[in-house]
Amino acid sequence: MKRQSTGAVALFAIVICQTAGRAQQKPASEKPRPEVTRAQTERWMTELSNWGRWGKDDQLGTLNLITQEKRRQALVLARRGIVVSLEQRVVITPKPEATKRDGRPHAISFYEIRFRTFPDPDPETGNPGFSSDIKEIHVHGPMTHLDALCHDSYKGKWYNGYPLAEGYRDNLGCTKLGTEAVRQGIVTRGILLDMTRLKNPSRPPGSRAYTEDLEAWERQTGLKVSPGDALFVYNAPGPKDAKGLEGAMDISVLPWMKARGVSVTSSIRAIPEDPRADHRVALVAMGLQLLDGIRLDRLAETAARLNQWEFLLVVAPPEVPGSTGELVNPLAMF
Repeated sequence: MKRQSTGAVALFAIVICQTAGRAQQKPASEKPRPEVTRAQTERWMTELSNWGRWGKDDQLGTLNLITQEKRRQALVLARRGIVVSLEQRVVITPKPEATKRDGRPHAISFYEIRFRTFPDPDPETGNPGFSSDIKEIHVHGPMTHLDALCHDSYKGKWYNGYPLAEGYRDNLGCTKLGTEAVRQGIVTRGILLDMTRLKNPSRPPGSRAYTEDLEAWERQTGLKVSPGDALFVYNAPGPKDAKGLEGAMDISVLPWMKARGVSVTSSIRAIPEDPRADHRVALVAMGLQLLDGIRLDRLAETAARLNQWEFLLVVAPPEVPGSTGELVNPLAMF
């Protein structure tokens, strides 16, 4: 009995020591990280700039990185014939009162539709039995859309140094850098990084993805992000900060994205000090194409089921003159 009691005491002491050790060793990812500052993003406007990289008249930005070889590489990935939409459903949303008053955008997303069925017979218009509609929409918000490079500016300049004051007309929209520049669409390799499946037990669910997380996923899957790729990060919902900001990736991944040659991305978190910093650095300095408001849960489910984290991405915005952003239905094909 004495021997058993001694063993039990010893075992209890070991458990206590191990528990205490774990309590003292806080996972690295739980340590508070300093936020990227506005001063840092101001430096990035120069350090990460792609102005002039593809010529003084360039309007495509990082889409220049999508070569014919990259497209051929991507097409091979669609061998299963499985298609997943990344679009969120558009919801009818009333026009804000400010827009009703002056007919101009006020940074509030909305969608309205006016519908008509023509009578039969229709002596007035000669369209018996047809139906038609008029739509009004402000895409910048939760709807799935492609941001034009003219969507943001910095110190009076758009991407590649185009002067803001000379680049638009009230009745024409953007005369440079609108979504019509992407008339050939986006056809490239997409890569999904699923942070909910990252084998890192010390990483709290829903926490932002940092460069080391992206590289850990590469090691885990054997994939490597390369020039021309579209990069998406799926994350469990996490708590918003004091200013209501959230996003799958921390803004600190942008220098890594430039080094890797990412052509298209989404869900980069801004900074509390400047909620516009993510768009400004990406669109204006880098010419990095942003897909806003995309839905990734269906893509994550399909990729996990197939154990395939790369796919063919196709995005085909309509050639609408002057647009700062267009509704799109991005398609991932396996």
